Formats: sequence, structure tokens, C-alpha cells
Amino acid sequence: MVTIRDVAAAAGVSVSTVSRVLSGQYGVSEATKREVERVSRRLNYRPSAAAASLRTRSTGVVGMLVPEITNPYFPAVVQGVEQEFAGVGVDLILCDSGNDVDAEAHRLETLLRRRVDALIICPVDTERSAAALRSIAGQVPLLQIDRHAVDNVDFVGVDESSGIAQVVVHLAANGITSAAFVGIAAGISSIAERAQAFTAACQAHGIAALPAVTVTDTDVAAGRQAARELLSAGTPRPQAIVCANDLLAFGVVAELTAAGLRCPQDVAVTGYDDSPAAELIGLSSVRQPLSDIGREAVRLVRNQSPSPRSVRLAPQFIARATTPPAASSPTTIPPVAGS
Repeated sequence: MVTIRDVAAAAGVSVSTVSRVLSGQYGVSEATKREVERVSRRLNYRPSAAAASLRTRSTGVVGMLVPEITNPYFPAVVQGVEQEFAGVGVDLILCDSGNDVDAEAHRLETLLRRRVDALIICPVDTERSAAALRSIAGQVPLLQIDRHAVDNVDFVGVDESSGIAQVVVHLAANGITSAAFVGIAAGISSIAERAQAFTAACQAHGIAALPAVTVTDTDVAAGRQAARELLSAGTPRPQAIVCANDLLAFGVVAELTAAGLRCPQDVAVTGYDDSPAAELIGLSSVRQPLSDIGREAVRLVRNQSPSPRSVRLAPQFIARATTPPAASSPTTIPPVAGS
């Protein structure tokens, strides 16, 4: 059976250094951490959970709470978290709040009762999730991903302004002069940031930002609803529709197709997230480094700081068939149930 002494000997460090690395304590260089973690994986070292808990008051378990695991954004983030924790012998408990703030509060209490060492959460709602998060922020290390609900805790996300600016620059470079944003009425800070960035970027690049369409959800059906509103508004049709996520964009393209419009020849459409389905149907979208978001979250959780940190990773716009230059054939999506 491999022991901590075996790891220390193979890594060329002391037993206490190995212990500090594996428990996420201060005072170890990044190079040493990487070497200890590499050796631990190679030797398949697994610390005694009971012994470690007694020594450090740590359970070796971290909780993660997401609002909707079926949203294409979250599986890759969770995978990044899992992969990083698996390498250092930390277990992950994953919970889904079902986009319900009451369920979210209940899941948080459940995870606290399990004595998790830290919590990684994507809040359901910027305002309505805040009370529950404030109540636990002093009890356990807390990190938010993608959305802000409370200040003074760690955060990992992307530079939303950069992602939207790349979209608008691409549209302007291809002759688009008017565009509308499709987002959600309230509650998701990252989408609010994208909406603000859209208005600013359009102004900077000479595109007329038409009145935004706000819906109550971020799924395909909501995207179809938004497209119907734009088409029936009685105002000139926008040359481009910039959507807050890929699911909304899928719905928009489906509704445009049902209305006999070609994409991008009649209306260009963009998404945000670059989910796997985006590549399949040729949707232009903003790629978020989702696995990297998960890995960065783990890095912050394992290296606690007395001051809150905010990390914004760089997104990348991926141009495909739903934006000009027009593809050889227009992009269409079959009718979606529930429209």
C-alpha cells in the first residue's frame, strides 16, 4: 500500500510538504505542488479519509451546486472540476437546484450538513439567491461561477464584454448595420453583462442597436417566442439577432426558418457558449473555456485567500454558417416541440 512517505520520497520533498499540498494549505510553490500532485497520481496514492479528517478537520469532500445540469454550459465545467479534484483525492458532491431558489437553499443546507470543505455554486438568481449565500459565506469557503449573487467571495467566469464585442466586430465587418439582442428579463448577472456589452459595442462600431427582446427563460422555446416578437413588431427587421446563449439562438433560427427566412442571408444569428450542438448545426457562437473555468475554480478553492478574487477567462467568437459571409446553403433547424 502506497503511503505518504512513498510520495514524499518519490517527489523529493518532506512528508509535511506532501501533506500541505494535498490539504490545500499555504506555503508551497506552484512547481512543488505540481510535482507532488503528479507523483500522487502516478503512485495512485489515496490518503486515509478518516485520518485526514481527524488531523485537518477536513472531510476531503467539496460540494457543487448548479441551477440546471441539462444546460449545455454545465457538464464541461463539472468535468473540469472533477478532473482536478480526482488528481488530489478530493470527492465532489454535485447537486442540481432545478432553477428554483428554494430548492437551492435546501441543497446548500444539505451540503453543509455533509460537512463539505468548500462550496462551488452557480446561483439561480442574482438577487433572490443572495440571502442563502450570505448566510453560509462565513461557514465554509464559497466560490461562484458564471453568475454573481454576493460580493466578497471568489468568482470565476469569462470576460463577457470581450465575447460580445467580438460578435459585434464580426457583424460590422460583414456589413451588418442593425441588430437586436435577445436575453432574459432579470436574474442572471452574466446575461445582464452581455446585454450591456452589446449596446456599448454596437455604439462603438456603428451598428444600430434595436430594442432588446427579453424573455422569461433561456431555452429553445423562449428563443422561438423572441423571434416571433421581433417578426411581428411592425418595425424593420434586424439584420442580425444576437442571443444571450445557444439555446435561445437555436429557437430563433428555428422560428426564422418556419417563417420562410434564410439564415444568414435574411437574418444573421449568433449564440453564446459554443455548445456541442452549435458546431453540428453551424451556429456562430462565443466559445467559453468551460473546462478551464472548472479547473480555475478548483485552483482557487484549494488555495484559499483572505481577500476575494475574481478571475475572468478569455472567450472566443467562432464564426460559422449563421453569420455572413453566407454559407453555400442556409442554416435551418427542424421544428422544435413545445413552440
